[in-house]
Amino acid sequence: MERSVTLRALAVAALLALAACGPNEKTKGPAPAARPAEKGDSSALAAGEARVEVRDGRVTIVCHDAPRGLVIEKLAREGSFQLAGELDSQPTTLDLESVAMDQVLPELLVGASYRAQWRFDTDQNKHLLARLELGDIQAAAQASHKPKIGEALRERIRAMRDKQPTEKQKAEAAARREERARTQADALEELRSSNPDMRMEAAADIEPEGPALPSLMDALASDADPRVRAKVAEQLADADGCVASMGLVGATSDPDPSVRSAAWHALEMNCDESMLPKMQPVCAKETDPKVRESCTGTLEMCE
Repeated sequence: MERSVTLRALAVAALLALAACGPNEKTKGPAPAARPAEKGDSSALAAGEARVEVRDGRVTIVCHDAPRGLVIEKLAREGSFQLAGELDSQPTTLDLESVAMDQVLPELLVGASYRAQWRFDTDQNKHLLARLELGDIQAAAQASHKPKIGEALRERIRAMRDKQPTEKQKAEAAARREERARTQADALEELRSSNPDMRMEAAADIEPEGPALPSLMDALASDADPRVRAKVAEQLADADGCVASMGLVGATSDPDPSVRSAAWHALEMNCDESMLPKMQPVCAKETDPKVRESCTGTLEMCE
């Protein structure tokens, strides 16, 4: 009898234990859902805008529904490579940060026909993009190395410009223009400093076109410090026009090899076949092996 009571007591205790566990399990909430990935910088840009940077051979592109041709044109300017062929206006959204150039091109040019030409840079000990041809390869090879914007892209940009800006946007744009003009004025003043380091910093801040171009040309031809002359030559790689190109051709005969090398590199983006008769004899007489390599590569790009 005592044994039967004991067994019944144990059974009741087990049932109570199961009842106590049951509700706790049922009231447990579902496992927390995975936190969604934060949006990239592309969500912070307005439609049609693009930010492109190239640092130490690594590329950052952030854009939201921007015309692909506009993104490629900015990439060519930042990456200092030649561009041939027609650009399209396909809306493009990318969020790439510090990615190698050879990995960027497939992401940016998905669905497009293109050909990339690379050159080996001995200073950086790596291959750099020298030329990008878009669309039909044969037609691109016959095109000028200067970037050309297709009609579709021009219409897209024109439509974007036709949108009336708000008063706030107008004020912000005016403030940016004023700050930019003030910065350029300060840099031009520093270009006349007696301190060569200040002149180098000033040359890097001066836009190589418009009213500032004559000052840069004077510094390229007559500054006493070769480091300043070399920095000016680097800046003139972004200039467009005969004046800058002829100034760079003159700098290929500079007494300092670093200036000559910088001038030849800048001419990769600023030369054409009409300039070859003046450039070829200078390259043929070059005695410095490093500069000779630079001028030979530039002549191949210009032919």
